[in-house]
Amino acid sequence: MENPRRNRITRVASYAVTIFLIGVAAFALVEYATGTQPFYVVGDNPSSMSPTLNYGDVAVIYKVPFSNLSPGSIIAFHDPRGNPGIIVHRIVSVLSCAGTECLATKGDNNATNPTIDPWNVTQSDYIGETVLVVPYLGYVSPAFWGFSGLTELMPISVVGIAVVLIGVLKQKPKEQGELS
Repeated sequence: MENPRRNRITRVASYAVTIFLIGVAAFALVEYATGTQPFYVVGDNPSSMSPTLNYGDVAVIYKVPFSNLSPGSIIAFHDPRGNPGIIVHRIVSVLSCAGTECLATKGDNNATNPTIDPWNVTQSDYIGETVLVVPYLGYVSPAFWGFSGLTELMPISVVGIAVVLIGVLKQKPKEQGELS
């Protein structure tokens, strides 16, 4: 026998997941259009930001104006030493560097980062502030490890939408004359 309450909950959950995925896709597209990288998968093990960010976690990045950043914020930035890759660390202080504002940063993991970073982050290095951490999302696919941005969004969206569609298609259509 069919349980109408269960079907309604499933339908509402499917719609909620779909709306969430559309929202994430819209956020990512707007961020890419403005030149920001909206997602970053933590690929370091152990992570320099552990226990806040661990291997396989996804950091959602939003481009907050550089002048609005303050100590305690977690930011993503290009390595100031010129190495390829992105670093995600916490701001420990705002400094003046040759007349312009710069940031001193440090990873939360005191075992791998016992001292403040030996560089200062300038506005040209800055990518964005971490506004959300989604634990374990990077484990959805090994292809995500070490990658960031749209390479994560598309597979996650496709899998999510497929799950929702399968759930909707599995629902039996109501027969005419049947009450809701």
